[in-house]
Amino acid sequence: MSEIVYHDSPVFELLDRAQRTVGDITAPGTPISGPGLLSRHICDIWVRSTDEGGFMIAMCDAATRDVNESAAGVAGFGRILGHEVKNPLGGIIGAAQLLERQSVDGQSELLEIIKEEARRIERLVNRLSAFELFSAPHMEPFNIHALLERVLASETAAMGSKVEFKRDFDPSLPPVIGDSDHLQQAFQNLIRNAAEAASDGGVPAKVTVRTSYAAGLSFRQARLGAGLRRAMLVSVEDTGKGIPRNRQSSIFEVFQSSKSGARGLGLSIVKEVVTAHGGQIRVDSVPGSTRFSVLLPLGTGERSDG
Repeated sequence: MSEIVYHDSPVFELLDRAQRTVGDITAPGTPISGPGLLSRHICDIWVRSTDEGGFMIAMCDAATRDVNESAAGVAGFGRILGHEVKNPLGGIIGAAQLLERQSVDGQSELLEIIKEEARRIERLVNRLSAFELFSAPHMEPFNIHALLERVLASETAAMGSKVEFKRDFDPSLPPVIGDSDHLQQAFQNLIRNAAEAASDGGVPAKVTVRTSYAAGLSFRQARLGAGLRRAMLVSVEDTGKGIPRNRQSSIFEVFQSSKSGARGLGLSIVKEVVTAHGGQIRVDSVPGSTRFSVLLPLGTGERSDG
């Protein structure tokens, strides 16, 4: 297929997802270009993996009118996103740097959070305006605990004394292979949801974040090469009211939210990010306790004590 479409084409990401997913993968309005194509196409793509390890794939050109309108709309959105969001982010970073020069005790850590979060949003905006999706992560090794500490520092600053955040980390875990920006966005959504649920569930409001090896579980990770990868578990548990049983099976779908004014995108993004990393996510909830469990393949590093 690389003789027809470029090796970094979204088609290969869809095939990778289909290999890990039971059921159909659909991607309407996907841009396709390559050495075997005379021009760039916008296609509706359908993919399904077969029991023999192969794939069934169908691609249909969108109507010419739709192609022109969609391409113009996406390109226009990319320009607006890149300009209208990145400019104020630059101002936020600059203001934080100026305040840092005059900061008093206790402020420098908060200003560092502002700068780091603004830079992370700027990176995501750059990637989104280049039409990158959460389903196409940049895979590199990184320390999961450093990522979680950044998220917890940000959420502690946002929630203040309303929520107690607890950590239960296994320091012997090796690096995770993944996209740190995408996974930070996913865990930020999970931890923020947990904090908001806990603060609505009465006192004391607690959120506990744990990491550990997932005993007895391995992933066959095509993206990272042949062979099995051991799995790690990251769980986020809150003391909120819980999720009704009849909603637990649909909370990862787009536009499913019980929060007033919410758009229902957060958990759907979490699932998309985790799935794109070859992982799994599940929820267990009863009144007074909700736990989201994320399983991710580990890197090849050895266990360490620190």
